[in-house]
Amino acid sequence: MPARRILDQISTLAHLDALDPAAYAGELAAEIPGASTLAELEARDALFADALAQIDAMIARVMRLRLDRALAADPALDAALAPPTRKVFATTIAAYATDLGLLGQRARDVAARGSARDPDAVAAAVLGAARAALALRVQVRTGVLALIRELAAASAPEADRRARDRALDEPARLRWSAMRRELEALAAEPGRIGAAPLAARLAAHPDQLDEPPPEREVTFADMIELD
Repeated sequence: MPARRILDQISTLAHLDALDPAAYAGELAAEIPGASTLAELEARDALFADALAQIDAMIARVMRLRLDRALAADPALDAALAPPTRKVFATTIAAYATDLGLLGQRARDVAARGSARDPDAVAAAVLGAARAALALRVQVRTGVLALIRELAAASAPEADRRARDRALDEPARLRWSAMRRELEALAAEPGRIGAAPLAARLAAHPDQLDEPPPEREVTFADMIELD
């Protein structure tokens, strides 16, 4: 099954219950092609960025499913949040990953403005759905981030060799140097791949011409062989 289909099929609670969080990374690993040129490394980076974006798109659907179920348990709660508000909370859920307090406050405010009987209960329902959705996000992302880290670390030495290759012209070596530093950064912090396009991340690395390895000194034995 293509990796993308694993996430695309999550449209019901039954699909959600059947999801194996590790399966996506496993399928994705089988689909990622080898990368040894700058163009191939750029294409691989784009594939990974898209993979993380697919996870967030899936999590938005998960949040809506979890939220609808949580609110449906009580008619008063169900009436407290209109569908457009639920949609906003679902589509923006990833932005609250590090600030659930803000989400709870906004849910409480919306419920209060709508004259909900118990705004705190509405906020609690929203936060419960959010915690479940974001926990799944972490589970699915973990395998993908590990794959990004592994492949970046494996590609960095070759990028370093190209950056120091005397046979390449200076512009090419500069590009390889930036790529090497970006690969090293990804190996340390793979989540940065979703923060900005690769071109912007490469441009953020100052131009740097890496020194080639020292040439071997000609020995007396070498001179004799040349004669």
